[in-house]
Amino acid sequence: MNGVAAPQSDQESAQGVVGYRRPIVLVFLPFAGGYFLSYFYRTINAVISAELSSSMELRASDLGLLTAVYFLAFAAMQLPVGIALDRYGPRRVQSVLLLVAAIGAALFGAAHTLAGFAIGRALIGLGVAAALIAGLKSIRLGFRTSGSHCSMDASSRWAAWALSRRLRRRS
Repeated sequence: MNGVAAPQSDQESAQGVVGYRRPIVLVFLPFAGGYFLSYFYRTINAVISAELSSSMELRASDLGLLTAVYFLAFAAMQLPVGIALDRYGPRRVQSVLLLVAAIGAALFGAAHTLAGFAIGRALIGLGVAAALIAGLKSIRLGFRTSGSHCSMDASSRWAAWALSRRLRRRS
C-alpha cells in the first residue's frame, strides 16, 4: 500500500458511466425541463405582446403589469420555497409548484380580463419559483460520490478558485 490507487478495469469504468445514466434521466432532465418552463414563462410576454394588445385591447402599461406580477410572485416565494425544499425535498415541492404553474397557465389562457391575466401570471410565477434551486438541490442529492463530498461541491470550489485567480490578475 503505497498510497497510489490501482487503475480501474474497463468493466469498472463502464459501470461507473452506466451508473450515472439513471440519475441523469431521473434527476437532471425533469428539473431541467422545469427550469426551461420557468425561463419560457419569464419571456413569453414579449413574444405575445402584440397579440395581447390587439385582441384583448391591453395597453403597454397593462403588459408591464402582467410582467411585474409574475416577478413579484416569483420573488415573494423564494423564502417559503427554501424552507419547503429543506423540509419536503425537491421532488415534492417542484411537483406541487409546477401543478400551480399549470393551473396559472390554464387560467391565463382562458382569461378575458386584465384581472384574469394577472391572476394567471401570478400563479405561474408562484409555480415556477423553485425551478432553479429545486434542480440544484436535486442534483446535489442525486449525484453523491463516495464519502461526504459531491462533485458539485468540488466544481463550486474550482469555480471560486478560478474566479479568485482572475480577479487577482486584474488588480
